[in-house]
Amino acid sequence: MQSIKKNNRIYLSGGGDEKQSLLLDKFFFSALPHNGRFLYISIALRGHRLYPTAPLWMNSVLKLHERNDVRFETADDPSMYKREGLKKFDGIYIGGGNTWSLMHELQDSGFSSLLIQYIEYGGFVYGGSAGAIILGKRIDTHDDENKVALKGVSGFDFLHNYSVACHFKDEQGDRFKAWAMNNNLPIVCLPEEAGLIIENGIALCIGTKPCTVYFADGVKKDFNPRESFSL
Repeated sequence: MQSIKKNNRIYLSGGGDEKQSLLLDKFFFSALPHNGRFLYISIALRGHRLYPTAPLWMNSVLKLHERNDVRFETADDPSMYKREGLKKFDGIYIGGGNTWSLMHELQDSGFSSLLIQYIEYGGFVYGGSAGAIILGKRIDTHDDENKVALKGVSGFDFLHNYSVACHFKDEQGDRFKAWAMNNNLPIVCLPEEAGLIIENGIALCIGTKPCTVYFADGVKKDFNPRESFSL
């Protein structure tokens, strides 16, 4: 598990569109200072038809949240960033797409070590869908095709040994109960319209649906919106 400073904050979205994640997104965008700036990492969509339009989509999200003062930079080539350069950003937003390719590209570019340092030194990081999954203990919690032949399943482990599943539906309960027991690890399952804000080792459920946790012994616990639990 990574060593995390107390003043950092991690936002995890269960996925969906900008209306489904509206309540969680509001917390992230309202935390950015006036005339703030964040780095938008959309590379999980690389190769998808939506990839070229990702910056336009982010502009529409900022408009939705009435943050026309905020600017962002889209990271098309993560290898171009250095530690000092990241200090100019008030947050990092990691979007959804293919989880395997996202993790592979972050590792291969060397950006993974920068992300660790950014969070360790108190940064604000938002992960949506695949972007949320990679922040957990393991990333093999989804059905994405592993086209990049990534062999490892380790995530960044910023969540105190918890893994993350997104786009969760109730009928998937047995699957993730078995996953938790087989891997002897807890997993938090986030449906669309739900997310978590993690700060000081406390996870706060945000949205219109509960966040579901399966513990390593198979025990299930639902946490309703605005309910929190310790990681």
